[in-house]
Amino acid sequence: MAASTRYRAFISYSHDDARDAHWLHRALETYRLPGRLVGKETAKGPVPRRLTPIFRDRDDLPASGDLSQSVRTALGQSDTLIVVCSPAAAASRWVNEEIRVFREVNPDGDILAAIVDGEPEAETTGLPPEQECFPPALLEPGESGAAVEPVAADMRRSGDGRRMALLKLVAGLLGLSLDQLIQRDLQRRQRRVTAVTVVSVLISVFMAGLTLFAVSAQSEAERRKAEAEDLIEFMLNDLRTRLEPVGRLDVLDAVGEKVIEYYDSQNRSQMSDDDLGRRATAFHLLGEIDSASGDLDGAYRHFTTAYEATSRILAVDPQSPARIYEHSQSAYWVGYFALTREDLDLAEARFIEYRDLSQRLVELEPDNVEYRTEAAYAMSNLGTLYAGQRRWQEAHDSKSRSVEMFQALAERDGAPPQAWIDLATGWAWMVRINEYIGDRDAAIAAVREQIRIYDLGLAGENNWHVRRSAMAAEYALARLLISEGADSSAGDLRSALEILEAASYEADALIQHDETNLNWRVVAVRQRLWLAQAQLLAGNTQAARQAYFDATAFMTHESWQRAEGARYDETRIHALLIEARLFVAMGDLDSAHTALDHLFGALNNVGNWQDDLVRGPYLYAAGSTTLAAIYDEQGDAAAAAEARRMLVETLTPIADRLSAGATSEYLRARSQIQQEMAVAE
Repeated sequence: MAASTRYRAFISYSHDDARDAHWLHRALETYRLPGRLVGKETAKGPVPRRLTPIFRDRDDLPASGDLSQSVRTALGQSDTLIVVCSPAAAASRWVNEEIRVFREVNPDGDILAAIVDGEPEAETTGLPPEQECFPPALLEPGESGAAVEPVAADMRRSGDGRRMALLKLVAGLLGLSLDQLIQRDLQRRQRRVTAVTVVSVLISVFMAGLTLFAVSAQSEAERRKAEAEDLIEFMLNDLRTRLEPVGRLDVLDAVGEKVIEYYDSQNRSQMSDDDLGRRATAFHLLGEIDSASGDLDGAYRHFTTAYEATSRILAVDPQSPARIYEHSQSAYWVGYFALTREDLDLAEARFIEYRDLSQRLVELEPDNVEYRTEAAYAMSNLGTLYAGQRRWQEAHDSKSRSVEMFQALAERDGAPPQAWIDLATGWAWMVRINEYIGDRDAAIAAVREQIRIYDLGLAGENNWHVRRSAMAAEYALARLLISEGADSSAGDLRSALEILEAASYEADALIQHDETNLNWRVVAVRQRLWLAQAQLLAGNTQAARQAYFDATAFMTHESWQRAEGARYDETRIHALLIEARLFVAMGDLDSAHTALDHLFGALNNVGNWQDDLVRGPYLYAAGSTTLAAIYDEQGDAAAAAEARRMLVETLTPIADRLSAGATSEYLRARSQIQQEMAVAE
């Protein structure tokens, strides 16, 4: 690749073909060239190990009517243009424009076509013209005036199929012959099949060993038993480590079942503690497989069986760190699945047991980093349980202790990035807990500490998940700074605006990096909604309107339309609140009232919004105070007073567990009621 080129290829596609374009983008960037071809010289330079980076624009084009400068730059910095071809692409103004601009700014670049729907040159073959898949610009004559015959890979099942089409595109990108890639690809697949076959043979050998053990003489039986146990140890540890990353749950499931079958055939009274430990480990394995497969009831049964086994083993040897560790893991998993089944008493009992066992391990081996990490996780899990029950002081105590433990782990020499991530996550919990305790200053201090960790301890991590968490922390700080709403200080408001405006660039980058990632999209939407809120408080109606439009544009993606769950319901309702406040700022009170009707209707549809939505009380309170302000503006003092009265009456029973923002709206409404009563007297 030339030194001036940033992208191996640019993928141009219609919004209707986003799913196929996303698959193609991932397939190209994750495709690993066969080792024997890497470094081979071709007309396009040496063959690389991977094809990164590939540019894929988030949308067809902005609404400005012309290509953005960033898209033009990317087109000029791309070796090849890949056009995802379909009737939608053929009709897309923007796909055609990208083809023309690519030829203009990169006349030596190649253009490849990937057909996902429709037919090439439909009219010439007697088909309806609306079935044409090639964009007109793709067929336009080149500089020589000769007609262009695009090199096409047909991704449809009726054509090349996705795999063969991918190989065609890779060959075109690198100047390789298709036969070379096909041959190497077949060899690679054969090696994978061979690897799975070897695993199957190992299991067969294992079973054969068990059979021989059962029929051999005593001395031979002891030797075979040792070999069988070595093989079991290999299967439960080394083989598992190799198969888990490639998702071979079926093989792992067979391993666990065979180990249990073997031990169940033995005389339990003659089994050693190590035998019982390996049997419990097999039940752990089956429980984790069931959990990964979605069989939560099966997972709970297997972990409960493992818990009973490790409990008996620990009773025999209560000072053994290995036995304590085994039982601590059983206690954790039983507690975790008890929590998913809403058996809170059992969950708390097992999490406390997990905490105590982990602390016992640290007492026995204080320099063991793994044991110290387990102790920190155990304390954190207990805090999470208490927070879910709104036992805020107990949650605060447990999470504070876990943060101290994570801090010590992160600051040791050679600490991995995960140690800093765990510490940042601990501070995120402290933000939430302090806010609900009512200590806004402590919550702000906690989120500043969280951001400091992202800026220092994780500054060198090019990890998109870390970047998403850092941005969420930044907008949480901004939200807390303006949580007093109209009473927020000018300094806090300026700081919030600075934070949120800077975070806009990171939000856009998250969306562009992976537009199908809903976890990232919801953070980006919320960042823009809080930016709109801050701009409204600052009196910048036009800027608030733009931030709101950005948020709603993020919400038009098809993945968001299908999203279900409390966090998405909450974010959609928040957008209605911002919409209503925008209308108020623009003087359109009728439209604002309509938006609030939708807001309260959406809250009622959630059911128990006070408990089911984290920010449900805030949205209700903010909606009610906005409604009261509309009535005041319209001169209906009685209706305004009634709106505030209903707010106070509804939230008073839960006033001790409101967030900072909800508390501010609640106290403001209550204060105004008291003032009105004083005037009336």
